[in-house]
Amino acid sequence: MTFRAEHASSGSVAGAVFNAASMPVQSAPGSVVSVRILFLGTDFVWPADGGGRVRTLSQLSVLSSLPDVERIRLFTGMETAIGEEDRAALLRQLPKLDLADPVFHPVHLFKYPRYVPHVAWLRLAHGVPYIAGKWDSASFRTALERELSRDAYDVVWLNGLGIAHYLSLVRGLQPKARVILDQHNVESDRFAQFARRQRGAKKLLADAEWRATRRFERGVLRAVDAVAAISDDDARAYYELAGVEALTVPQVVSFVRREAPSTNEQRFTWIGNLSWAPNARGLSWFCDEVWPRVRERLPDAGLEIAGTGLPTDAGGAPLAPLAWRAPGIATLGFVADLSPLYERSIAMVAPILGGAGIRMKLLEAFRHGVPVVTTPDGAAGLPITPGHEAFVEADAAAFAARTIELATSSETRARLREAGYSFLENNNQHGAAQRVVWTLLGGAARQAARADVPSTIAAS
Repeated sequence: MTFRAEHASSGSVAGAVFNAASMPVQSAPGSVVSVRILFLGTDFVWPADGGGRVRTLSQLSVLSSLPDVERIRLFTGMETAIGEEDRAALLRQLPKLDLADPVFHPVHLFKYPRYVPHVAWLRLAHGVPYIAGKWDSASFRTALERELSRDAYDVVWLNGLGIAHYLSLVRGLQPKARVILDQHNVESDRFAQFARRQRGAKKLLADAEWRATRRFERGVLRAVDAVAAISDDDARAYYELAGVEALTVPQVVSFVRREAPSTNEQRFTWIGNLSWAPNARGLSWFCDEVWPRVRERLPDAGLEIAGTGLPTDAGGAPLAPLAWRAPGIATLGFVADLSPLYERSIAMVAPILGGAGIRMKLLEAFRHGVPVVTTPDGAAGLPITPGHEAFVEADAAAFAARTIELATSSETRARLREAGYSFLENNNQHGAAQRVVWTLLGGAARQAARADVPSTIAAS
């Protein structure tokens, strides 16, 4: 059964992922309609060790919790081999999931130079922007054609703008399916930011790429049946760009209030993808301009940097940039279990410069009860009030002053800690995400046709 509905007005908000297997949702008697979803993505979702994967897993969890959803077929690319343990872990998390064999395709294109000429040819000969062309390959297309032809689906969920490169293929082989585009960022804005940082010939090329990306994004937004946004800011941007009314799906963050850690150590943490340019630029700025000011006042202060994306030496130790090797700073690289790191930290610093969407690291810090100091770009997309849920500073001296304040005032830490928990209660709960996703799937059309809404969704 296929559902089509007009876009509804924008919802609200944006961490961590709940286990759909442990959160059954019941419908009113006779109200369940079996919906089969084909979920298409460019990267395998497990382990959820980065912001994009965290968001994807959250969306899959919400979909899996809906009683109308019978099953979800997951088709993705992969850059590295997916082990059986990871497959099994994902299926335990999402019992309605059915896994197609992931298809090799590089996520980080320039690590695989043999793919670059093809992407350049698509751009020069056919005007295909990088955001779409980087996912083009004969093997991926063949596997996707096979997947689209094997069964009929009610919904095809496009997880990000890149996979929408295959939208015409989806429409041709699944003509009755409702197609939903789930955007993690306003991609053309990211290219605009990059172009503004360039000079000379590089700027001319970057401006051309931004325009091509903007045309592609506008066309896709208008061609799909519904659009999911990660923030209200992004939803407004999609309306301005293409005249479509996207729905904001809150990022689900489950949490339990915990007592503040009983530590007097002036230890801070930074957690995130260390190869993502806005993170790396912001961290270098912090280490160069903010950290010396902090150490001048707090000579025993320490900073632990954790995340993926750094090259490693022969022994597997992360190779940090020179700026990150200042006294008191330890670069840990990948950390499998982040809970002890949160527990021993009195605050998180999140100096992000650029980017789009929302910063999962802020929501994760709130979930763990860790106060945050961030930049305006770090707070972008989240409806936080600077100084209430988090400190937000653009100036190095002000950023250092707020960092020092958190290290020296237990009252300030307690205030931000409680405000962070309240923020998650008000903005990032499962029921709100369910309602928006149910509407995206066409729930409003079903409601109008049968006047029968799943009871727990309506009441949540």
